[in-house]
Amino acid sequence: MKEIFSYDARLAAFKELIKKIEYLKYTLNSLVYWDKITYMPPKGIEYRTSVMSFLADEQYKLISGKEFAENVRYFRDNKKNDRVTDAMVRRICRNSKYISKVPEGEYRRYVELIARSEQIWETARKEKDFGVFKGHLEQIIDIFREFANFWGPSETPYDALLGYYEDGLTVAKVDEIVSELKPFLIDMIDQIKEAGELNKEPLLVPGVDRAGQEKLWTKILSRLGFSFEAGRIDVGAHPTILANSPADVRIVNSYREDELKPGIFNVLHSGGKGIYQQSIDEDLLGTFLAEPSSFAMEESIGRFYENIIGRSRGFWEYFYDDLCRTAPQMKKYTSQEIYRDANRVRPSLIRIEADELTYLLHIIIRYELEKDLINGSLSVEELQDAWEDKYKEYLGVVPGDDSQGILQDIHWAGGYVGYFPSYFVSNLAAAQIAAAIEKDCGSLDKLAAEGNFAVIKEWLTEHIFRFGAMYGTEELIEKATGKPLGSADYISCLRKKFSEVYKLHY
Repeated sequence: MKEIFSYDARLAAFKELIKKIEYLKYTLNSLVYWDKITYMPPKGIEYRTSVMSFLADEQYKLISGKEFAENVRYFRDNKKNDRVTDAMVRRICRNSKYISKVPEGEYRRYVELIARSEQIWETARKEKDFGVFKGHLEQIIDIFREFANFWGPSETPYDALLGYYEDGLTVAKVDEIVSELKPFLIDMIDQIKEAGELNKEPLLVPGVDRAGQEKLWTKILSRLGFSFEAGRIDVGAHPTILANSPADVRIVNSYREDELKPGIFNVLHSGGKGIYQQSIDEDLLGTFLAEPSSFAMEESIGRFYENIIGRSRGFWEYFYDDLCRTAPQMKKYTSQEIYRDANRVRPSLIRIEADELTYLLHIIIRYELEKDLINGSLSVEELQDAWEDKYKEYLGVVPGDDSQGILQDIHWAGGYVGYFPSYFVSNLAAAQIAAAIEKDCGSLDKLAAEGNFAVIKEWLTEHIFRFGAMYGTEELIEKATGKPLGSADYISCLRKKFSEVYKLHY
């Protein structure tokens, strides 16, 4: 009988329990959800909501059950643990506090609300009418205020939500980041405006149908290192990525038939995340570690591939012929003109179509509004006017309708309240990672121009991807780049690029 309760036997049994939870997690969050946002017919929502609620309930029961809790107690700080087991237990303890502190009935109510809310949001967006979604958003904000109380105590209710997505992130830290970046971004935009280069018209690019764009996306991602033997691309209302395992990664892309660039940048962003997911060590399956370290860490790789690689001169030089085959009229432009157009600064309404320089102003707007919503100084009833006022103040643009304004993001409808501030971390991390790669491997622009994307993927796999969630974001960034996360490389990257593109003098 002693052997049954040995360390090795207990660890094997615990991992079997974790596998069951992972099976439910990936079925619910990836496969069932992926189908819901891509191929599910509209009338399927009610039954699908019940299915999702059931799966979430089963997952909740296993995580909050006696057997799971006993195993966590046994393995926490156990001197026999190897580094993977220690990391697994740390992640379980970190995540379980968010689940265990929410009553089961509240969690079920949340899952059912979110399953319906996304469908309502999509309808409201198509009808360009925030009023259709407003009541559901009020319920979502109310639930997250309750969650903040369950997850506290903290300096402010919003801190509890920030910590869910990124350990240690607080309003105080985000306010400090904003105070560093906001003046720099506004100054750069003002300099471009003074140079007479702000709001230049984009290149005239002919429309390309879905089939043509999908062919181009596939070529680009294949050359960057995304495996279509272990992944696929589909189309949905909002770009995202859903991974069932490193061997099954689903990209959902959005695009416009009247312009090529949005689809390309969206697929670079999600495809970069997909390369990350496919490169995680499969031995970490069954440990809760076969996933990115955090939402911000995954997002940083999306931003790296979208902005550092996808907006480089070398990228457009390398893919110039493929671009012209997709849209033959592009031959009238040089790769240098296309590169410059890809880095055109033009304050816009849509976050995911924003240029690299103004992007974080979109995030600052969402951060300030979301913080006020959760802390109670702003109501959902007042939100639409507040959104429009901030867009006019920060970017000088006003939405023509709700689909271009308050309804453009799926985040709140999908329950991602507290997520937007992680974009600050991800943008800083992307630039810092780029600087570290250039130090070890040479110019990223040159590597892209030569099509040497394998060197980039190999560095990222060696220093970041393979570890999955074994390390927290700050620890992983410091291990990979040799220094703590900071804003210096981000500011330097933007200053260098836009000074060159617009011939500014710094």
